[in-house]
Amino acid sequence: MWYTCHRTFKSEEWSEYIQEEVELQKNFRASWLLKKKRLGFDGQQQTPFVAVVCEKERRLMMMIDHSTRSVEIPKYIIVRPDAIERFTQFFTNMDFSRACVITQQPILSIVPEIASTIPPDSDRHVFLFASERPELNQLISMVKEVHTIKPEVLIGVGGGSVLDSVKFISHIVNIPMVLIPTLASNDGICSPVVSIKLEKGRSDSLRARMPFALFADTQLLSKAPQKYLFSGLGDVISNITAIMDWELSSQKTGEKIDYFARILSEMSYKSILNFSEPSMQNLNFIETLTDSLITSGISMEYAGSSRSASGSEHMLSHAADIVFKSAHLHGHQVGFYTCVILKAYQTPLYQRVMDFFHTVGFFHHIPNALLLSDPFRAITGMARVIRKRYGIMSQLSDPELKDVFESTVSDIRQRM
Repeated sequence: MWYTCHRTFKSEEWSEYIQEEVELQKNFRASWLLKKKRLGFDGQQQTPFVAVVCEKERRLMMMIDHSTRSVEIPKYIIVRPDAIERFTQFFTNMDFSRACVITQQPILSIVPEIASTIPPDSDRHVFLFASERPELNQLISMVKEVHTIKPEVLIGVGGGSVLDSVKFISHIVNIPMVLIPTLASNDGICSPVVSIKLEKGRSDSLRARMPFALFADTQLLSKAPQKYLFSGLGDVISNITAIMDWELSSQKTGEKIDYFARILSEMSYKSILNFSEPSMQNLNFIETLTDSLITSGISMEYAGSSRSASGSEHMLSHAADIVFKSAHLHGHQVGFYTCVILKAYQTPLYQRVMDFFHTVGFFHHIPNALLLSDPFRAITGMARVIRKRYGIMSQLSDPELKDVFESTVSDIRQRM
């Protein structure tokens, strides 16, 4: 049976609740700690784990025991050229009493099936329009509006900022959501993490909820400007160094590794690296890329954080957002910084990824500003304090990291 459980607050209480939610997540970072705090636990009880000896790597791994927490994954995941048609069938069959569609006005002309399936002038359904990269206070206003509407389901149609807004609102108000991405630019299309613009222009990654259903139309995604597809490609490949950092942290600090989350993360980038004829003109490759982004997002749900898909390369990217005022696409940044971090690890995968990026043409989409040494010095300093996560950057001095950066840039320029 379909059901919706709304959180009930007075209008003036929403702002206080959301600010508390943001502060809790900034301090604790893990959803299970938030739940314990609200349920009255002291937060000291540790998640049980089992020690697993990995013979191949000959080291001790700390693996999280899933039996103590719930994992939320979508009930429906449709990735195919006619996914929009499948959505219309789904929406008709579900017969929602009231739906709230969150999108942007131009997107309705790109996906006209949405308005024909859910008439904007209907008495039953409501359309809300999100701004580009909404700030927290704007999201609070939307939360209040959604609470007043009391829909049975939220439907998000659009790119990363729209889907992040919907995921955040869904998490706060506790309403199931259906997502229809129009861009395959990052793994946020199906992840429990959102990027929210906070005070002073800074962004932070916060915990949200997973969609009930996801409809990714590869025909629609393939028609988007290619820079977005290459951004998604960079985000998937960045899982390589995210896993390397996670394993390094496990060795050096005893940080727990979720085995299944690690497997999902590795599957996502290996399916891309091992694709026989990678090309953005190949619809099968775009479908594989979309599948990989979804798998990467689900890995974060199993991990309980973004650890399975975010390491040193993401810390550098978050710092670059501050330095360049979010002027560049996330996937372009993390893809480039993945090359830098692979060089730092001195792994054979560095050459493999460099050759792959050269083959598909990724380097032609890297903004020239990322290749300059002066901004990188500022980025390095910010990245070290932007998040407390152990990784290869914890073992390298600024001069060592600068040498690695300049060597990587030199290799890239030879391939451009």
